[in-house]
Amino acid sequence: MPEISIIVRTKNEESWIAHCLAMLYQQDYPNFEVILVDNASSDNTVQVAKRFPLAAVINIDKFLPGRALNVGIRASSGRFIVCISAHCIPKNKDWLSCLRRNFDDDEKLAGVYGRQLPLSFTDALDKRDLLTVFGQDRRLQVKDYFFHNANSMLRRNVWDQHPFDEEVSNIEDRVWGKAVINAGFHLAYDPEASVYHHHGLHQGNAPKRAIGVVSIIEQIDRDVLNDLPDSMRPEQANIIAVVPVQGKLESNSTEYNLLVDTIVSLKRAEYVDNIYLVSSDASFAEQLGVLWIDRDTIPSVNEIGADELLQKSFEIIETQGDFPEAVLYVNYDYLDRPEGLFDELIKDAQYKGYDTVFPGFVDYGHYWFINGDGDYVQTDNSMKGRSERQPIFRALYGLGCFSSAALVRSRKLVGGKVGILPISHFRHTLRLRDSDTGKSSETFIADMSKLIEDENGKT
Repeated sequence: MPEISIIVRTKNEESWIAHCLAMLYQQDYPNFEVILVDNASSDNTVQVAKRFPLAAVINIDKFLPGRALNVGIRASSGRFIVCISAHCIPKNKDWLSCLRRNFDDDEKLAGVYGRQLPLSFTDALDKRDLLTVFGQDRRLQVKDYFFHNANSMLRRNVWDQHPFDEEVSNIEDRVWGKAVINAGFHLAYDPEASVYHHHGLHQGNAPKRAIGVVSIIEQIDRDVLNDLPDSMRPEQANIIAVVPVQGKLESNSTEYNLLVDTIVSLKRAEYVDNIYLVSSDASFAEQLGVLWIDRDTIPSVNEIGADELLQKSFEIIETQGDFPEAVLYVNYDYLDRPEGLFDELIKDAQYKGYDTVFPGFVDYGHYWFINGDGDYVQTDNSMKGRSERQPIFRALYGLGCFSSAALVRSRKLVGGKVGILPISHFRHTLRLRDSDTGKSSETFIADMSKLIEDENGKT
């Protein structure tokens, strides 16, 4: 019975499998078997591999890395299991001996992984990663669960207790490493057990793969990676709200009542520290119990946009000794604002690292615009149903827009890394300014209130 079982996973590896197997069968440690687990290769991988004395060839239709390894290991008989990728080529004939010797005097060693070296033509990004991660010093890992199955060996009796996770789409090796570390075992890195690995650790830093890898790491290390420094937590950050008022408002008018509702919502927000009303009348700020910025002190105030108005207001706020990390720009003339919206915007920004977050109405409609030649052009010519279409988002900046201090200082309301908080109910898009229909504002409010009530009745 072989002492070591080598599991080789393949998928269209015709160009590499012969190089890999040739070096396996030249090893100076003779007591091993090789089992090939092939994921429905459409090239000649299996035919080429069968030129060598394989113990078994196992075909699988659906590839998940942990499942492929478990299938191969269940068909094997060795006390030690080696995992190697088909496109990895052992550098020396003592590669297998180097892996095996790590287990001689350490019963608590669950697994060892070896060095991975780039080829001369390996992509520069992959070369950088391999040369940076896989150094020249052997190390023992008691807490660090990094492990890599492109070139590794593990104890079968440990695998019996802790088989590879068969559900994860990536980094089954690190998931396994975490499990055995938690069980009281440790891991080792041996640079003398080296292989050539042409595509590296991260396969050219493909974004889709990176997202998959990170999502799994965040699950197994959630106690560390899903956290924030105290100073960045929403409750610790200094977030202010700026509410501009254009012109004079009459007390108890529709506009004034909407302003009152907006201020009340901001005061209820857990993470808003100060509220600044930018208006020509200080009495409103006093009545509402908020801070005041004199609109009339801002140069050309009636000719500038919201982004410049916010910048000028921010400059005044900082001269008063308030140095916020971010600003919520809020327009008060929305008729129906989602409950808790302001805190949701702030949490989204702080926990996801956004520079800007604003609500966006989710829309699956078909839209046309006029191009530079005066022709009508579709934004999307697909006639698929909404379940198969990507939505567009109508920006609702005035409903509440979170902007970092750096953006505001550079006279930008929106920029940097942008997040959008989806808004699905049409009623949250309605504004008083939409009343330019010949109706009085009171009639418009009454009509829209009825619409909102009807929509609320449906949800």
